[in-house]
Amino acid sequence: MKRFLLACIALITFSAQAQQWGSSETDSIRCFDNYNNFGSLCNSKEYLQAYEPWLMVYTTCPQASEVVYKFAPKIFDAKIKAEVDAAKKQALILDLMKMYDDWILYYPGNEAKILGQKANDYYDYHPDDSYTAFQMFNAALSVNPGDIQPLYLNNYFNAAIALYKVDTLDSEGLLNAYGAVGEAIEMQTNNWNREITALTEKDTLGTISSREKRVLDIDKRLLEQSNKLIGNIERGLAPLLTCDRLGLIYNQENFEKHADDASWLRRAEKMLSKERIDTAGTSDCTDNPIYYLVAQSLYDLEPSSQAARSMGVLSIKNEKYEDAIKYFTDAISQEVDPMRKSRDYLRLAAIHLKLGNLSAAKGDCANAVRANENSGDAYLMWANVYASAAGTCGNNVFEKNAVYWAAIDKASRAKQVDASLTGRADKLIAAFRKGIPDKSISFQFNYKEGDRYAIGCWINETVTVRF
Repeated sequence: MKRFLLACIALITFSAQAQQWGSSETDSIRCFDNYNNFGSLCNSKEYLQAYEPWLMVYTTCPQASEVVYKFAPKIFDAKIKAEVDAAKKQALILDLMKMYDDWILYYPGNEAKILGQKANDYYDYHPDDSYTAFQMFNAALSVNPGDIQPLYLNNYFNAAIALYKVDTLDSEGLLNAYGAVGEAIEMQTNNWNREITALTEKDTLGTISSREKRVLDIDKRLLEQSNKLIGNIERGLAPLLTCDRLGLIYNQENFEKHADDASWLRRAEKMLSKERIDTAGTSDCTDNPIYYLVAQSLYDLEPSSQAARSMGVLSIKNEKYEDAIKYFTDAISQEVDPMRKSRDYLRLAAIHLKLGNLSAAKGDCANAVRANENSGDAYLMWANVYASAAGTCGNNVFEKNAVYWAAIDKASRAKQVDASLTGRADKLIAAFRKGIPDKSISFQFNYKEGDRYAIGCWINETVTVRF
């Protein structure tokens, strides 16, 4: 009965979908049978057994469904692993590569994803041919970097490292590969952050669907994986990221060659501005005279949050604080990553604090926390802003020094959200305690241990009196 029904379906659809289901009625019936067969086997994860019926469909009716191609990598993987003959194994790998080409031919629109998967499979099956894999990954990245999975990006960079070790790729080529990975991750991160923000809001409101909840969990997991990937890559690159080495690559001659190349400028800016930890502490390479030229050219050529941020950093170094405020405000308006946005607000807070605009600095700190509620650095900055108001907010010695309680509260909050800041927070708290009103002064103004006091001015915080 089942076969009769399939035959009827095949006959009905044959004239309209002859190309899709084969060149004859017989092919159509066979394709339907084998399509259902391999689909059922794949759903049961019996990929090796699925090979023969899948092959029949693939060779006879390659346009039957995109499902033919989506299952193919797992089917080939099972078949390749089961094959003991080296020549036959290699022939299967070649067939797998051709399958990816056919996938793009018959189902265009996701070329980057397919090419990325093809490159990754080639990398896995040809561990001694990093060069070809590297070129294949580059082809995928050139189509759409944002569509390349983090795992594939990791293998891409591993291939680059392998080529660098045998002098096939020079330092600039390796750094360009790192830049390509960083750009791909940034594109993906921006997309995930947008989706996470929107879905988190729906989750808070209780309007999120079960499907959207799964998407939210996946996005968060992918974001975490990407952050780990970049961290692992950077640790591997650390010996190459010295300012002296970068200076050999990012120099006047190379800048003049690439002055209109936005991609080269982005990577140069990222490399030179990247913070690194050495014996002298945390530093970057923005003292390189090329950095100003790179940053200015990038901002003029391709305005973006990063370009604006770079100009802000340069403005601070040149003590042009009003310009810095303008650039960091511009960076914040374009930024979608909440972590970067939080750090930019902190930069604004530091500028406003230096200029004595404490009210604005407080607002910047609050915005930094809104962007990243676990920013201990934001709370530490907030504490310093309050402490800077000592002696200016109030009408008497008690009121003017009560701000130290508010400063202690923020410093205490800093180590609560980020335990790594405990040492710094405790030092600040110890210093602030020296400034709080003592018992006798508090008593004079009718305040005792445990009382609540509302600080006015621009602070508008209520604190607990304690000694």
